[in-house]
Order: sequence, then C-alpha cells, then structure tokens
Amino acid sequence: MFERFTDHVSVDGLDIGLTQQGYLWLTTSEEGAQRQRELVERQRKWGLTDVELLSGDEARRRFPYLAPQVVSARFRAGDGWLEPKRVVNGFARGSSARGAVFWLETAATGFERGGSGGNGAVTGVRTSRGTIRCECAVVCAGPFSGVVAGWAGVELHLALRVRQKLVMPEVPEVPRDAPMTIDEDTGAHWRPAGRGAYLLYTQHDTPAGPPMEHVPTSADFYFSLLRPDSSTGVARIAPFWHAVWERNDDLWFLMGGQYDYTPDHRPLLGPTEVPGLALNTGYSGHGIMGSPAGSGLAVDALLGRVPPNENPFRPDRPMAAREFDVL
Repeated sequence: MFERFTDHVSVDGLDIGLTQQGYLWLTTSEEGAQRQRELVERQRKWGLTDVELLSGDEARRRFPYLAPQVVSARFRAGDGWLEPKRVVNGFARGSSARGAVFWLETAATGFERGGSGGNGAVTGVRTSRGTIRCECAVVCAGPFSGVVAGWAGVELHLALRVRQKLVMPEVPEVPRDAPMTIDEDTGAHWRPAGRGAYLLYTQHDTPAGPPMEHVPTSADFYFSLLRPDSSTGVARIAPFWHAVWERNDDLWFLMGGQYDYTPDHRPLLGPTEVPGLALNTGYSGHGIMGSPAGSGLAVDALLGRVPPNENPFRPDRPMAAREFDVL
C-alpha cells in the first residue's frame, strides 16, 4: 500500500517520503546467528523470499562500517521507512475527496447512547462544538483510547510506556545510503535522517503510566546509545559512532511518545460489547507497519464482512500475557 500510495488514496502527486534502503539485522553471537537462520527459514516459508542471510564477512563487504564482531546478518533491501505525518495528510486528502469531513481543534468529550438509562447503542459523539450524530464510532485515540472507550463503559487493558527517539540532525560519519541498522542482540538501532540519524532502543523496564499529552524525555537515553561502554551503545556494531562520541560537539535532541501495549502485544480491531462502538488501537509499537491491514480488518469487522470467530484481533478475544521481545 505504501509503495502504491497515490493509487491507493486516488490523489496524484503525494510524496510520503518512502525510502527503501533496507533493514539490516545484526548479531555478534553464535546463538544469535542460529536464531537468524531459523527466522529466515520461516520467513521464506511464509513467502518472503527476498530476505538474505549473510555471514559476518559478507555483511562487511556490503556494509563496510560494520564491526569485526558481527558474525551474521539478515537483510531485506525492500524494507525502509517513511514520513508518518505525510501519510496521515495523504489519507485525509483522499478521504476528503470522497466526502469525509474533519473537525480540527475539536475535543471529544463523551458518547450519546440510546436505550433506557442511556446504556444502549452509541448514537452520537459529544464534542466541544456539539454532538455529532452517528450510528457507529471508532475509538482510535492511541494512548488515550482507554480513556475514550471508558466513556462508554468499555475497559481496555492497555499498558502505556514512554518511548524515546534520539535525533542527531547532522553527523557526517553516517552513510547516507545505509539501511536501518539494528543490533539484534540489544535492540539498539539507527538509520539515516537528514544529514544525520535517528537512533532508538526500547527500554523494556519503563514503567506503565497514564496517558500524557506532553511526554518527558531523559538525557540518559542519549548516553545509553552513544557511550561506547554502554550495553546498548550503537558503536558495538558500527564503530564510527566512537568518533561521534569522542568529538562530542554534534547537535542532538530527544523526542518522546507512548506505546499502547495490549497484554498479547496485538491490536484491538472491530466492534466492542457496546453496540455502535468499535476499536482500532493497541498496536503496541507496530502502528505504521500494521495500520493499513489493521484498519482494513477493523472496517470489515465493523461492517460484518468478517465474522467475530474469524477476527484474531477482536477486542473480546482471550489474551495471554506476552513477554517483551528484544525489539
């Protein structure tokens, strides 16, 4: 869908910043190499036939910036990244052309419901500009989805965890044509952005908390990624980051947000127990990757094109708690 975005939304000339320079997953252990071999074998059985499994030497010939300690890599050249805001605006333009109306700077405050005592089906959404009458409302409010669903008495089990991104706008050592480069052993990863890079890793010990409009960041995140002696330092697999750390004069800043984790780390898609109320939320950090197919499934489930027993992401499914993966 992202590769054919202008056709998908029927609007010409949209640029969503799609950059396909690949994803490169790296490991420095024999256990990691075995894990990669098993995963690539499964991926090929699933039909993803263009994933490459590279030895450490093969990976260094292709990507000379890699450390000698890398023993194995998996790479898919067709993977990449995009600009989420451009995607959102593109969907909005395509929807507007089909008659959709957007109310900006308009706070949702509750639901209108029919039936005796106002506990029946959703009949409208209350907002700061009045009530919007509707036969169905979809909760897709990210970290605030639990609050919004609660207005209708629907309890969502979402764990909200702060996630940070280190932005370094200008780092001359970063190869402009590098793929997303991921230390599979630690989860630390980076990719080119502007004339520098975005750098991240997932802090799994971050406590869950309430939804926040303004998410705090911590300078500790910078040091965890840039200090060469850090267990999550990006220099572990790409030694040029040593020089960046030693120079220590590059501009950097942090951005923060919240991931909304469900117990099984899978989204909540489709109707709830309240008639007229549906969900499209809980992507657990995989929103950009999962949202096109997820939103399509949510709509199909809402319209009855997918029966509940065929929807593996239905909100009332049994959920077993899942441990965090490396990424």
